[in-house]
Amino acid sequence: MTRRPQQVAMASVAIGVLLVAGKLIVGLLTGSLGILSEAVHSFLDLTASTFTLLAVRTSRKPPDKEHPYGHGRTENLAAFAEGVILVLTALGIAAEAIHRLMTGGHQVDATWYAFALIAATIVIETARGLVLRWVGRAADSAALQADATDRLADVLSSIAVLAGLAGVRAGVWWADAAAALLVSVIIMRAAGILIWRSGDILIDRAPVGAEEKLRLAIARVTGVREVRSVRVRRSGPQLLGDVSIATRRMLPVEAASGMIDEIKNVARRTLPGLELSVAVEGQARPFDLVERIHAAAARDGLVRDLHNVSVEREADGSLHITMHAKVSGEITLAEATEKSAHLERAIREELPDASRIDIHLEPLEPTLISGEDVTAQRDALAGRIRDVVEAQPEVKRCRDVELSDRHRHIYAHVVVVLSGDVSLEHAHTIQSELEARIRLAVPEVREVVVTATT
Repeated sequence: MTRRPQQVAMASVAIGVLLVAGKLIVGLLTGSLGILSEAVHSFLDLTASTFTLLAVRTSRKPPDKEHPYGHGRTENLAAFAEGVILVLTALGIAAEAIHRLMTGGHQVDATWYAFALIAATIVIETARGLVLRWVGRAADSAALQADATDRLADVLSSIAVLAGLAGVRAGVWWADAAAALLVSVIIMRAAGILIWRSGDILIDRAPVGAEEKLRLAIARVTGVREVRSVRVRRSGPQLLGDVSIATRRMLPVEAASGMIDEIKNVARRTLPGLELSVAVEGQARPFDLVERIHAAAARDGLVRDLHNVSVEREADGSLHITMHAKVSGEITLAEATEKSAHLERAIREELPDASRIDIHLEPLEPTLISGEDVTAQRDALAGRIRDVVEAQPEVKRCRDVELSDRHRHIYAHVVVVLSGDVSLEHAHTIQSELEARIRLAVPEVREVVVTATT
């Protein structure tokens, strides 16, 4: 299909050359304004078909530095130019037809070969128009579809010329000029359609219903809180669009990237051939205080891994905010205090009614820790941990205990099985209690992490 539009356009140009030559010769021999007007019409059609060929070739070029959105508009520009040429043609033919009608006409020789030429033209132009329309729709080529419209308009004008010749043969002297005037009207109508449609695209008029259809499809994508703007325009056979969506303010970059991919897939299913740009923005929810605190910390950018955020509404209506935040463990306490103060100012700007803000700073863990699994060597220690865990009445069993030696310090990782009916909050309480009990009963362990599962 990539080469077919160009091949069809080249064949259309070749046929146009033959028709121009035939009509011009017969028109001069018979003196028929209708046939001469058809010759002029076909000559301009030949020019337009040449534009179409060049436009189809150019529009298929890939984007480059000077044309980052591709060359698709070339086809729309060619269709617009073809419409303008047709308007000029129609005006010229109409002026000469009116002149002949007003001055008494011109001698026309309605010979048999004139009839044969026009009849052959009707057959050829009908076939050419149908092929151009079929290929133009298959390739979504505005230029080929415009050329097809022109060809089918030629069929109507040729029928009018044929009727004019028949009128002259019957002795109606003005029939040829009247046919030429009708041809000009047909051409003018076809030109108006071309100019209107291609002009709409050149001024970025959105395809009818495309934006609303795309908005509804994107609004159903998981995680999209609001579709703020949608714009779609056509460029040759391609649709170009951009959309701005709002989601939660603390959406991770990886999650945002995945959401953008999903939106683009949905957009392509909704509007095939659409190249979409997606802008992701955070949506502020005044009632979600914890999210607003995380957003303020993210804008501040001085701390990492903000967690355990709690907001307490005091009796007087003010807020008491507490949180844990991690910073580099290599900085001094004075530097850490400055970062904490900076974060507190950022949070107060976000939540002016905060009466107190407590920030517990923790050292940021290194990205890679050296360690060794010593569970087998410290089996007795692992057994003591199992005893502590299984003494908890809500623990169904201790699934796993792993001991890790990190620079001569023991770290314990414990997995316990609980009932699937308990709430996550209660499960977290059990985990915290077990961690505290293990630290108390097994002081050799420096740190312990308990994971609950079903």
